[in-house]
Amino acid sequence: MSILRTKQLLRKHSTPLVVGILALVLFVDPVAAQAAPPSGFEDIMSNLYDVVLLVLKYAGLVALSLGAIVWFTARRNSDRAENGMKLLIGGGAMTVFYFGVTIFVSVLEWIATP
Repeated sequence: MSILRTKQLLRKHSTPLVVGILALVLFVDPVAAQAAPPSGFEDIMSNLYDVVLLVLKYAGLVALSLGAIVWFTARRNSDRAENGMKLLIGGGAMTVFYFGVTIFVSVLEWIATP
């Protein structure tokens, strides 16, 4: 039912959508051609990488510890035990992914460095 409604809305508003996309391309294209100095972009990407690593590390460790606490203190409450187990698995996966990303980037830097 929602697919049919979406198709109807797209048919009804197809001309304004096409005009909007073309206007966006015309207005953004000259700006996109003016590249900023690479050092600014590299700084932004480096800061973004650091933020992602910090979130993976600390959110993963917090979820891991909270999941263990909730799971081991659930007693006979199966919903609480299930939620604790999901938190534990998710936090463990985030922690493993943190170490995996760190190792992957280190290997790429080692390959790229002459």
